[in-house]
Amino acid sequence: MTPYSAHQLSPFLHPHGRTWFDPSIGALWFNWTCSGFTITFTGKTLRAKILAIGDGKESDGPVAYPCLGVADENGELSQRFRCTGGPLWYTLFSGEEGTHTLRLTKLSENQFGRTALLCLEAGGQLLPAKAPKRRLSMEFIGDSITCGFGNEAPHRDSLFDTGEENGWDTWAARAARELNAEFSMVSVSGISVAKPKYPKDSFPSMEEVYPYTDLLGAQRLEREPELWQFSSHPKDAVVINLGTNDVNPVRFYSDLGAAGEEELWFSQRYRAFLEQVRRLNGPRAQIFCTLGPLEYYLYDNIKTVVEEYKRDTGDQRVKCFKLIGVNLETEGWGAISHPSMKTHLRLGRELAARLRPLLGEGCGA
Repeated sequence: MTPYSAHQLSPFLHPHGRTWFDPSIGALWFNWTCSGFTITFTGKTLRAKILAIGDGKESDGPVAYPCLGVADENGELSQRFRCTGGPLWYTLFSGEEGTHTLRLTKLSENQFGRTALLCLEAGGQLLPAKAPKRRLSMEFIGDSITCGFGNEAPHRDSLFDTGEENGWDTWAARAARELNAEFSMVSVSGISVAKPKYPKDSFPSMEEVYPYTDLLGAQRLEREPELWQFSSHPKDAVVINLGTNDVNPVRFYSDLGAAGEEELWFSQRYRAFLEQVRRLNGPRAQIFCTLGPLEYYLYDNIKTVVEEYKRDTGDQRVKCFKLIGVNLETEGWGAISHPSMKTHLRLGRELAARLRPLLGEGCGA
């Protein structure tokens, strides 16, 4: 079996999401939810050498290590595993002799552990990646809801575990697959559109993160962050689901005057972020501004911002709508009162049905 180092793999990999090559260690980082790659090979086996960096310190409690999944050509997960440090070898496939195609995808989110591909080794040959057919291309921008935070946890009192965060079956990923779309996700638990007007910590905002390939990963690894090449990755649709965390400074200020300032600040920054998304993605992409299924306090602000933006710019390729809320009687909760898998699956179906007539032909039936 011949091992292929990451810098030799470019002709063979079809990358998904915002991945980046790190020449300092000869590795391909894939840190965002559902980022990774598709590979076709011959033989009976395929192994990957992966470096994983967990989040946290042993002295402070359990380290959050990233979790990966292997999907077959039908999009079904054939296996899942947690990566613990390394570099270590992981078997991605072991089965009958033949030609096989699989996708390695990151199930857990960026801030709770990073993963880098160092090497692939096939029992036969790696086959050159085929030029991808033109497909609908989507990007989802969000917070813990989009990450799938705790969506496989048994109940709302469960503590967070990366092994119970399944990004592959989130509402976003499910909707994209129903629409037969290539998709990427830029999502971070706890993130807001912008820092509050009166910030109390240094946690990054989405308007800071979004222009870069992987600002969080670069900072964690002490690398210089690179700007994402939007023109090389054009999107037909960008779905924004932010505003759930932005309500916190509005609600938790005891001074009503400060709370009012924060609400106005949110509207101003949401407008700026919408303009940023449009500028970076160009005039062709449709932008969908959504909120839900947990918190709707700022929805009217978002709706007003979108209406004013469309009036001021003439840009009619922007729409605004709510995701239908959690049905506690039939769906229950995931970890720490986050949406359960039942909610994610329903939302995925609903979003696909809503977007299909807006995005035109070739996006699933």
